[in-house]
Amino acid sequence: MSEQTKSTVQNEERPRLLGIVLCERVLQDVLRRDAISCINIYSGIMAAAFPAVIPLVYAFAQLSGTTQEFAYQFRIEDEQGGVIAGSPLVHVEPLANKHTPHKIITAFSGLTLEKAGLYQVVLEVEGEAVGALPFIAHQATNE
Repeated sequence: MSEQTKSTVQNEERPRLLGIVLCERVLQDVLRRDAISCINIYSGIMAAAFPAVIPLVYAFAQLSGTTQEFAYQFRIEDEQGGVIAGSPLVHVEPLANKHTPHKIITAFSGLTLEKAGLYQVVLEVEGEAVGALPFIAHQATNE
């Protein structure tokens, strides 16, 4: 098999991003491990003042099934693309049924946002960014 064919097969088997959310809590059913609930999904974060420390926030993503192992990592970036938080690299085994999506979760504890503005959660699979979820940090007003 040529190198180009091998590369194409690997890229086709690499999981595709189906969606990312940022939320306050993730619950996983004890009996049905594939049943996940995301509680208080964020489209933005409101803070009384900056820098703001967010005690705990979860990044959750769903990826298409694959017959190959893969590794993923989440990171949170500021407007300039600077990484302000990153998760450890996690290795994932293929599922028995390649049509079953992977559900991946990372917790960010003590996330510090230096100023109001645009941020994004980026998901990397095998070292390549496969998608991002932008969110805005707002300062609460006294109105």
